[in-house]
Amino acid sequence: MKCSILIPLYQAKDYYQETLACALNQTHSDIEIVVVIDDGQHYDLPDGVIVIQGGIGSGPNAARNAGLPWCSGDMILPLDADDWMHPTRVEKLLPLVQRYGVAGDAEITRNKASGLIERQVFSDADQVRLLSAQEYLDLNATIHLAFRRDVIQRWPESVALAGDTLFNLDAIERAGQLAIHPDTLFEYRTHAASHCHRRGSTERAEQGYQEILRLIENGVVARGSELKVHARALFEQKRTTNQAYGAHVTAHGPCSFDEVLETIQ
Repeated sequence: MKCSILIPLYQAKDYYQETLACALNQTHSDIEIVVVIDDGQHYDLPDGVIVIQGGIGSGPNAARNAGLPWCSGDMILPLDADDWMHPTRVEKLLPLVQRYGVAGDAEITRNKASGLIERQVFSDADQVRLLSAQEYLDLNATIHLAFRRDVIQRWPESVALAGDTLFNLDAIERAGQLAIHPDTLFEYRTHAASHCHRRGSTERAEQGYQEILRLIENGVVARGSELKVHARALFEQKRTTNQAYGAHVTAHGPCSFDEVLETIQ
């Protein structure tokens, strides 16, 4: 089974090389890397990497959509340009993706500057966990997944921030479940220049949550009646948390969302 690793690049020159190395050094041999340049800059990319020119600051969702037609793999693994993954991540997730449609792992959030772990979504386990779409929502956390090609649609370009949660939910609903590998194979890296911590991110997230709630009401995602109620409540809660985060930043200055999550909830 071939895996396509899809990486958008936007103002990523300070850290993309480490992420690219993670993709290039995977133990699974049947891999292609599709990079979408979304800032018009020149990046030093090795031969064999598929390079697509996206827009200029079109956003991660539009950039991924621009790259998706160039992905020939049966497994699609989106990867942000500032994140890290273990060399065995594709190898370990691929059989789960093949069987269940969507898979992730016991990922952690790490502050890139301090090296400290800011968040751990899953407790320790010794076997694969299967989650329903509703159980995924109950995590109330953005997690980073891999997908079988037939269960995904396009990323929601009308959602500037928080679109990953919506995209994941739609794929899990189509697949019927989400498989979580017990190993920690991925680190979400937070830093002051990341997309969700840039100036205006709170306002973009507010717009995103309004759009997500509209899509839920219109039956675009969370199509089952019980799941719809659950999803509406979750995103209303996320919207409230985002507003509290914005107030915290106004009062105390820029800071990582995950770093202050427990404080503002």
